[in-house]
Amino acid sequence: LLCERYESQCITLAYLMTLSPETSRILPLDQLDGIQAGGKANGLYRLITLGFSVPPGFVLLNADIDALPVDLARHYAELGGGLVAVRSSALDEDGSDASFAGQYETVLNVDGLDALQQAIRQCVASLQSHRAASYRGDAAGAVKMCVVVQRMVNASTAGVLFTADPVSARRDRLVIDAVQGLGEALVSGEATPDHYELDLQNNIVVRDLVDSAAPILSDAAIQMLTQQARDAAARFGEPLDTE
Repeated sequence: LLCERYESQCITLAYLMTLSPETSRILPLDQLDGIQAGGKANGLYRLITLGFSVPPGFVLLNADIDALPVDLARHYAELGGGLVAVRSSALDEDGSDASFAGQYETVLNVDGLDALQQAIRQCVASLQSHRAASYRGDAAGAVKMCVVVQRMVNASTAGVLFTADPVSARRDRLVIDAVQGLGEALVSGEATPDHYELDLQNNIVVRDLVDSAAPILSDAAIQMLTQQARDAAARFGEPLDTE
């Protein structure tokens, strides 16, 4: 009688009970407690739980290039549709031994369900690329790929911030590289960033600008980014690299 009265719920429960940990499925970013979803996804979940501002999104767990979850369209619609960023989050990505920065795919300004499906497949396929396999040191590509889908931010400026110098490993230096527009130009090397380094007192000790007459970041923006990054690193208990 209960199943007759609550048929849709029973069907959903029965479906969920058939899922194995290897089945591709979707979870909102804020529901990843205890779920291994790769460096990007789990990092975003931690930021959300710590109260930081994170664009809303969801994660495809164990994404399968040939069998995308049947509820993908619903989750995309609940996100508001329109432009989204589709980001790889492999289970071996952004770990303590290797960052995999730039090895897997990210697709920005994805618009519409068909484009979203194609972008997800592109991210999953990058797991098997020669570049990624060479970086991992294997040819099998056995690592699972999760994919993050987030509402696209119309950014005037983008970049990367390291709470410890990634070159010298100095923990008394915070490093910011920023470009105009989206971060793809920085990651691909197409654009030279403005470069800033700050000491532990948040004083700017290095300011290397592409155009000294038109700095990409104001001092107020630099201080805001620095304070938020240091706060996040303190709560994480380790140095962070952020985008």
